Amino acid sequence: MAAAMREFERLNEEIETYRLKALSVEDINRGIELCKRGMDQLSEVFYQIENIPRSIPCRDALIQFYAMMDQFKKARTVVENAFAAGAYHPTTKAAVLKRIDEMEKARNRLVLCISENPGIEENQVEKRLKCDKKALKWYLANSTLIKKNTYKNTYALWLSEEITLEIDRGIKAAIVDVETTGLSKVKDEIVEIGVMFCRFDTISGEIMEIIEEINELNEPSFPIPAAVTRIHGITDKKVDGKRINKKKLDQIFAEADIIIAHNASFDSGFIQRYFPASKVVPWHCSVNDIHWKSYGFSTRKLLDLCRHHRITQHQTHRALDDVKLTVELLQQRNPAGEYYLKELLHKSKQPSY
Repeated sequence: MAAAMREFERLNEEIETYRLKALSVEDINRGIELCKRGMDQLSEVFYQIENIPRSIPCRDALIQFYAMMDQFKKARTVVENAFAAGAYHPTTKAAVLKRIDEMEKARNRLVLCISENPGIEENQVEKRLKCDKKALKWYLANSTLIKKNTYKNTYALWLSEEITLEIDRGIKAAIVDVETTGLSKVKDEIVEIGVMFCRFDTISGEIMEIIEEINELNEPSFPIPAAVTRIHGITDKKVDGKRINKKKLDQIFAEADIIIAHNASFDSGFIQRYFPASKVVPWHCSVNDIHWKSYGFSTRKLLDLCRHHRITQHQTHRALDDVKLTVELLQQRNPAGEYYLKELLHKSKQPSY
């Protein structure tokens, strides 16, 4: 037993030298071989040990090496084997598996973002992606499959030719809200539009990426009625000389797989009039496409729903603010434990607005 322990300790000291330097693929492969030898000795070494060390290089480094090379399934197998050998407590095992899941999720969202935006800056990626930030930073710093070129004070990111792109590309959604001069879809005009262009997981409904946020004011062809200004606070002075960038928004609507609004029957009438590209995109309504009544809600108003979910107690009635509230509401969970957005996306019958 003593001889086995000494050999195990010597092997792990050698493994540590690989973890402390910038690694080439050759170094990683050599490190993996050393770690495998250490893992083969785990059962013998830990058979009679009560206090499991926090750090076991052959175990920990092997998980990291596999993650560096996108071999997450193998990383999970390492965890299971280490647990079987007595080298993990059950709670620690669960935490490490969860960490690997977060790493793979960050990797998939990063790869998808770079594949659609080659050369995107690292700081922009960190702002856009909705995932565990520590996992994302670790993967960016250690992946062998992401190429980095120095650009100003950051890095431009590219994908290695060896990287696999067989991942869920999600669904792109434009979440919208308009503030107007009144309720008529024919006579009244938009004075403000807010859009969050996002990517969602098609299975879970979880937000993957905020691609872009837009908020624009627009001067109508007649004065904004005082009664309407009292609701959203937008005055003639605020919109004086303002014009919506229709080309930009038409481009977003053309790229969107769906458009979402809280009370889509209202917003769609204005948006389809202003932006032709939105006419051929399916619309979903977070008022009608979620079973609020069956969940015990007596009202479907945005503020009331947000208050119940402890999102906010106040609503500004400004376009992008309301869009952000809608997105946050859709990322809450229904009584079944699923995101409201999943329910909205998977509703069997597509409504017409």
